[in-house]
Amino acid sequence: MSIVVANRPISALIVAAVLIVGFLSANATSAHASQNKIGTANVNSSNCPATGLADGTCYRVVISDCPQAESDFAAAIKINEAPNPGLLRGTVFFTTGGTGQAFYDFDTDYLGDTSCPGSNCGLMVVQSINAANYRTVQVGFVDPQGLISEPDGWLTGPAVDGPRALACRYATLVHAVWSILLQQDNTHPVCATGNSGGGALVAYAITQYGMGNDSGPGPILALAMPTSGPPYGRIDHGCAGAAAPVLTVSCPVGTPISEDYGLQTAADYVDPAYPSDVCTVDIDRDGKKADNSFHFDSVLSTDFPSPSYKTVVRSLFGSEDLTAAVPLGQEWYDAIKSAKTAACVAGAPHELPSNYDGASYIVNGVTSLCQ
Repeated sequence: MSIVVANRPISALIVAAVLIVGFLSANATSAHASQNKIGTANVNSSNCPATGLADGTCYRVVISDCPQAESDFAAAIKINEAPNPGLLRGTVFFTTGGTGQAFYDFDTDYLGDTSCPGSNCGLMVVQSINAANYRTVQVGFVDPQGLISEPDGWLTGPAVDGPRALACRYATLVHAVWSILLQQDNTHPVCATGNSGGGALVAYAITQYGMGNDSGPGPILALAMPTSGPPYGRIDHGCAGAAAPVLTVSCPVGTPISEDYGLQTAADYVDPAYPSDVCTVDIDRDGKKADNSFHFDSVLSTDFPSPSYKTVVRSLFGSEDLTAAVPLGQEWYDAIKSAKTAACVAGAPHELPSNYDGASYIVNGVTSLCQ
């Protein structure tokens, strides 16, 4: 199957294509002195899994030269073209939660709600948005050839600046797809959604990597839709243990929730990004000796105190989600000074795309706002 961009087949163009993107970000006009730089990407054809949305085209993306990353990193992408390319409405990136290793259309965390076709709400989201004539791009942070060990997905470290530095992998990949596969198409919008840690990647991309304004290497995302997060909104609060702030959140309305990650979440989704178990150590100390770098490493960081974007932000939370991701995500959302909306999905858990109503909110949000 050929990928069609602006009604031109380009499959031959991108096979074994190499994109050197570092100089673009280096020459961009930075709105903030500490804006992060993206790396370089090599894109090759790969086999698609038998699961999920049919008729996709898959690629292995090898990401290099991300500052602080010690070695090359390989990710998988799956692209489904719009059913009618001549009426293409835009391109939407999808990223799953946690370490982000699964494709959105077959993440086991999104299976089980019988209200969704085939009890697969993740597939329902991707399929519905694709059927609305959007090109869908699913990202899996795992080497499809199994040649590079990546036990913790995109969070596989170590990096001094933790998740903020390792989010370079996502920003580089998005730029590579836009530059190589979409040939820097500025006619159609590029949008992104992700749950929990996947939503943090979208938030980092529009903030520290400049994809929410003119300061980055491109594209400027028209819509960013983080769901259930981003949990790295304030890492310094998440790693503070008993000293973590308690925020009264809007979803569930009026509920006080601590921003403390807890030891298990810290061990699974924060420590792997760093050279040592710094978050769990800080939680054990109740934040009394908190790492001062954690605030800088957050989406809502010391160098981006009041984020303002060209990107429209749409945040979704589930009323059954009582994790720290809710107050941490709300803290970032509350600080945004540009166009934004939020919604609380009744009955939805932290894995919001696993729930029929949550999945429906995502579909409706993308199809109405990605323009």
